[in-house]
Amino acid sequence: MKTLTELIQNYQNGIPDSDSEILKRMEPLVKGYASRIHCMEREDSTQELYLTLLKTLPYLSSSSSEGECIRYMQTSVENRYRSLCRSCLSEPEKDDFDSCSVSLQAPDSFDDTYYDVTAYINSYPSDSVQRKILSMYFYQDKSDAQIARKLKLSRQYVNRMKKKLILRYISENKSRPPA
Repeated sequence: MKTLTELIQNYQNGIPDSDSEILKRMEPLVKGYASRIHCMEREDSTQELYLTLLKTLPYLSSSSSEGECIRYMQTSVENRYRSLCRSCLSEPEKDDFDSCSVSLQAPDSFDDTYYDVTAYINSYPSDSVQRKILSMYFYQDKSDAQIARKLKLSRQYVNRMKKKLILRYISENKSRPPA
């Protein structure tokens, strides 16, 4: 089994698959930090931290000890973790779902009556969970996790409800021919 410094040197020399082996060895570190980022989906945060690791590899010196390389990569992942957490904390939350009005632009050939999402969203009562989920998803570009946190629901419930509502919208509009 090759040491981490040998793998780093192989990566810098362009030997294939050395980067994936480095990522495999650093997986516990990445998954540990990714599991603590609650403002992002776990897969997204894991990918962000893996990218950070890959970006650090060219800066590592082949003359450094294995401990120094690990510490450098750990510090890079930790700094990226802190950056992601800060960006989530500084993102302003909007409490009012319906005050956020966005006009969706489409090409001239697009038929507005065929896909009128706003009318569909407004067809639900203003205080309904369905309307809040769709409003936050389409108008505020929130992820399932952000919607779930805001509405104090599970992410799985939000995802299931969103899919159900979108499928219902599509099935209702399939029968309407374009004008």
